[in-house]
Amino acid sequence: MIATRWRITIALSSLFSCLIFYPFVHECGHLIPAVVSGATINAFVWTPVIGRAHVGLSNVSGSALPWVDAGGILLPTFVGTALLLAWMFLPIRTPHPVWRLWLLIPGVLMLVGNLGLVAEATLGPDSYRHMHLLAKVAGGNGTLGKLLELWPAVWTVVVLAVVTRSGLRKTKATDSVVISH
Repeated sequence: MIATRWRITIALSSLFSCLIFYPFVHECGHLIPAVVSGATINAFVWTPVIGRAHVGLSNVSGSALPWVDAGGILLPTFVGTALLLAWMFLPIRTPHPVWRLWLLIPGVLMLVGNLGLVAEATLGPDSYRHMHLLAKVAGGNGTLGKLLELWPAVWTVVVLAVVTRSGLRKTKATDSVVISH
């Protein structure tokens, strides 16, 4: 029964994260800097499950454009990191620890979405890249700019390594603990 509950929770939280939560947070990442900068929002389309999501904007200032582009990556990075920190630091000795999967799985999937930046960074200069304009403004066209373009992907690898190590340490520390139902 308990194993089934874990499997169902993993499946549901994965589906929720991939089909609903990540696309919404990603598009909000584009939307928030646009709203803050005074851009005109023509459309905010978010259709859960079907995978159709985009923000239609106009009158985006040149100084806001790098943040609007990068926001689709930066907001999921912050949200994913916050979820994983909550997973790491909230109590694990509870009668029903399955709820913690609702922090772990969305947090991991939010960050794993950043690994697509590696593919984006290898595309030609004419293709759309989320972090390109912000990296160019902050670091130029040289090596620093290229490194900044990949920063969220590197952050993802580091955070997932820390979470994995922490999770393994907590698992070993609680193996002998038996929680009665």
